Amino acid sequence: MSDVSWVLKQFRVEGEFLNARPAGSGHINDTYLAQFQRAGLNVSYILQRINRHVFPDPPAMMENIVRVTRHIRRKLEARGVQDISRRALRVILAHDGSPYFRDPEGDYWRFYDYIEKAGSYDSLGSPGQAFEAARMFGGFLEMLRDFPDPPLHETIPGFHDGQKRLAAFQKALAGDPYNRAQAARPEIDFALAHAGLFDLLPDLVKEGKIPLRATHNDTKVNNVLLDETTGEGVCVIDLDTVMPGLSLYDFGDLARSTLSSAAEDEADAARIRVDMSRFEAILKGFLAAAGGILTETERSCLVFSTKMMTQIIGVRFLTDYLLGDTYFKVHREGHNLDRCRRQFKLVQSIMEHEERMEDMVGKYICIKLPTNYTN
Repeated sequence: MSDVSWVLKQFRVEGEFLNARPAGSGHINDTYLAQFQRAGLNVSYILQRINRHVFPDPPAMMENIVRVTRHIRRKLEARGVQDISRRALRVILAHDGSPYFRDPEGDYWRFYDYIEKAGSYDSLGSPGQAFEAARMFGGFLEMLRDFPDPPLHETIPGFHDGQKRLAAFQKALAGDPYNRAQAARPEIDFALAHAGLFDLLPDLVKEGKIPLRATHNDTKVNNVLLDETTGEGVCVIDLDTVMPGLSLYDFGDLARSTLSSAAEDEADAARIRVDMSRFEAILKGFLAAAGGILTETERSCLVFSTKMMTQIIGVRFLTDYLLGDTYFKVHREGHNLDRCRRQFKLVQSIMEHEERMEDMVGKYICIKLPTNYTN
């Protein structure tokens, strides 16, 4: 890998380079917090090496990101927002004017302003934080409702295509290249028993009942920055997967990553369950920002999308486990299998709470919701 300090010199940044250190907890890209001294002040930036095995066309991905961030900035300016530098990512260009730099080894790098006094959380500590994360993702969706043509590039084809993910899982299972299937027999049986969850949304799209939108597609809670002092949502980050998709992908993935207070790879199954106070906060936050643009069919599928997206992620973790952990970063033997088990346990809990969750959706889609959290 190229030297980080050398890579930083390839971008249009003023000041003297001080240091750079690894940062973040993402599974895919390599992230560094870089510090420069400018006019006597220390200024921070984010440098990332793009995982080109996951994202086979980094130039297309960066074109998406530049278009989306500029669109959002224009929206914020039109609405009179004052602190836009904290509310939207800014891509810093390389010296040749590109939104990335390609090093001699073929790796792609990108550079962002660092958003000060705001942080992300791998797990949320309160319903208020859940509300803010949901409000931010809902607002992101709402700001992109009129995103102009041409359509965004599809950075990972079929990213949330459950039928495609199921086929990939079945192929991995048939090959079983690392002889891991025996250790995952209950999870394999669960994946096959619930394969029908992946059929509904494609049919509704074909029937024209659910529109394609410009969506985030990776709405984990740690992809929202919250103000360190007020707790207010500040900025949506990690835009690698912004592309054509469904609002239900965004809501479902947000809910599945937030519904339980347990960690993504929690080994104690008893801790993995739906927290209805969290679901209420997520629902209220998302609808407060995006409820006005959702169709009736989209609103009716919010709970289903939560179950379906949790199942998809579980299948993806299981597939990666069978294939030798080639996609998600792992930190121990069986890490992806633990992640899969956590997702499937959450699917079971969603099924147990499904009626109550549907009742809550029915309650909140009928009222105008505030843009701040209230119990």
